[in-house]
Amino acid sequence: MGYNLAKTLMKKSIFTLLLVMLAMTSFAQKNVHNITQAQARIIESEFGVLTAPIIGELGEISPNKIIDSVEFYIGNFKDAAREIVPYLDDYKRYTIAHYCTKSGFDLIINPLFQVSTNADGDKLKVIVTGFPAKYKKFRSATKDDNWMLPFLIGDNKSDKRIENVMR
Repeated sequence: MGYNLAKTLMKKSIFTLLLVMLAMTSFAQKNVHNITQAQARIIESEFGVLTAPIIGELGEISPNKIIDSVEFYIGNFKDAAREIVPYLDDYKRYTIAHYCTKSGFDLIINPLFQVSTNADGDKLKVIVTGFPAKYKKFRSATKDDNWMLPFLIGDNKSDKRIENVMR
């Protein structure tokens, strides 16, 4: 009788162990995804529509410089030079959007970035510093705003196409 009891307990133990192992392997096979998205403001529409120039007036500008950061898991990428480095600007934009979303500010003036990986090389940390600000109002651009064109274009030559839109 003792032999049968031991044999039954052994079968139950093995069966339980197999069930646990089966459950563990089924959990290990699942792909777990954690997707978060933030959207930064885009000046021009991406839908092929030309919008008239607008001027945003800054309202509240914080006198205090902020420091904020976001860590990104990059352990699944194989070639950093091809899969991460070309998209560093996107990581920076996400970091600004993340701060603005949680703080209630609209933008960061004069943002400076520090980008680095951890010792294991599986996380990318983006640190942004700057002065948060809020817009007070927006208005349509007028001919009196032509002085801004060299700053918009990036050189000191005015662009006739933009000047014509601003009449």
